[in-house]
Amino acid sequence: MSGTPHHDLDSRALSDRVTAPSTIDLPTAGEDLVWRPVTAADIDLILDLEHAAGTVDHPHSLVMRDELEEEFADETFVPEQDAVIAVDADGRAVAYGSAVAPSAPETIFWVELDGTVAPDRRGEGIGAALLAWQEARGLQHLASCDATLPGWLAVGVDESATRTIRLLEAHGYERARWWLELERDLAAPFAEPPSPPGMRFVPYDEGWAERARSAWNEAFRDHWGTQPMTAAEWAAGDRLKASRPDLSVLAVVPDASEGERVVGFVLVDVTPEEWPLRGAPFGCISSVGVRREARGQGLARTMLARVMRTLRADGLERAVLDVDAESPTGALGLYQSLGFTVVDRSVSLVKRF
Repeated sequence: MSGTPHHDLDSRALSDRVTAPSTIDLPTAGEDLVWRPVTAADIDLILDLEHAAGTVDHPHSLVMRDELEEEFADETFVPEQDAVIAVDADGRAVAYGSAVAPSAPETIFWVELDGTVAPDRRGEGIGAALLAWQEARGLQHLASCDATLPGWLAVGVDESATRTIRLLEAHGYERARWWLELERDLAAPFAEPPSPPGMRFVPYDEGWAERARSAWNEAFRDHWGTQPMTAAEWAAGDRLKASRPDLSVLAVVPDASEGERVVGFVLVDVTPEEWPLRGAPFGCISSVGVRREARGQGLARTMLARVMRTLRADGLERAVLDVDAESPTGALGLYQSLGFTVVDRSVSLVKRF
């Protein structure tokens, strides 16, 4: 992939640079469809739609109910304003879309657009109508920001979703970053590198939550598009049924103010409902990070070897993870050296303001 095009930042606040509509009309595509704002009572409808669309759009993963529940409970998401749904005469959700503002923007005001159309209703203009609504709501979010920050409307899609990519590019979105999904057979042997001196390795639990979040924010602050994770967002992740702190690992060192300081982490999720989609029990390595002060010692390799051993001992047969194809830490090379291979690709498309 070529690098992200350079865009000079306007010195004015986003609220002065972006013109947003004062009101947004609901979409009208699909003569048999009723479009309306979303409420939490629609979660089951949305989940059914996500599962139907997922068989085409992301056949190896599922959207889980508690993920949607946490999204709807997030104080930054107001479903009645930030999302729309289209329902057919049988009461089935045919389309759903949202435009969600960031919780803690520091370097980018990134509005995430997430949209889904039932596979049997694609090609009718429903997706284009949904995108127009999402963009209008996204512009309202951008225009609410008084900071001098880049403003992004961003969408993530699997690279096989060529129709969606064409639609987005026709509306001014650029392919900005590629993401790779990697997989490893845990039955294959792997080396056990030595531990860096002075470090202790512990499983993750809620007692480490704030120190682990601090380490995550520091480790990822130089990564493309990443903004700080709030305490509420971190706690929401911990509450998910997929979260497996017992299979995760933290690297900690003595610290005068904190007692022990988290300098590295590998966090794991396990979703048994997804195992049939890959044909084997697997664990998802959801985050790998090392603070700058602890880099260059092979710590990530050591933690990953520990986690892979733990996953195998727990009866899991594969490990799966996602990585930025252009990660500044060289993460892709590390994972490939540990035996991970690329099995899928997705792309972030961005419209900048």
